[in-house]
Amino acid sequence: MKMIGTQPSSRFTVPKWLQWVLLIFGSLLIIGISLLIWMYFHIENTRTSQYDEVSEFVLAEGLLENVDEVTRYNGEVPIHIVSGVDNQNDEQYLFIDFDNQEELSTISETDMIDENSAKRNVNQCNGCEFVDVQLAFEENRPVWEVTYKDESNRYVFEYLDVRNGEEVQRFAFRQT
Repeated sequence: MKMIGTQPSSRFTVPKWLQWVLLIFGSLLIIGISLLIWMYFHIENTRTSQYDEVSEFVLAEGLLENVDEVTRYNGEVPIHIVSGVDNQNDEQYLFIDFDNQEELSTISETDMIDENSAKRNVNQCNGCEFVDVQLAFEENRPVWEVTYKDESNRYVFEYLDVRNGEEVQRFAFRQT
């Protein structure tokens, strides 16, 4: 007997339309993942792009002898926080408004409370889950930004003066 132009059926045969759907879905998935990776690197590069320029500015102005680290705080305006050693070999923190090429404040590490003291000064919070402690610049002065979840499950940003630990500002956001 002669077969009439049909292929034998197999349990591994996939319909043509399903092959096209899988091919299109796979292509879109690869394009989407590539776009997300590109966005991540672009955003990260934009965030850190001025770090070298800020270091050069600080060294050229003679504000520090050696730059150890540059970070950025985004308040009303972006503030670059530069840590390093001055000409007397003291650890200093400079708060720079790089857009205006202006030094806003300088504080010696010996004049500051440390991160652990800043955590302890947070209203003696019992049962708090600390998220982060970093230097910031609020109310025209250097502060510690202490981020934590309090006992009421609110996300809290508390700003403490770096010299004495007194509270400058506090924001608490209820989580839904």
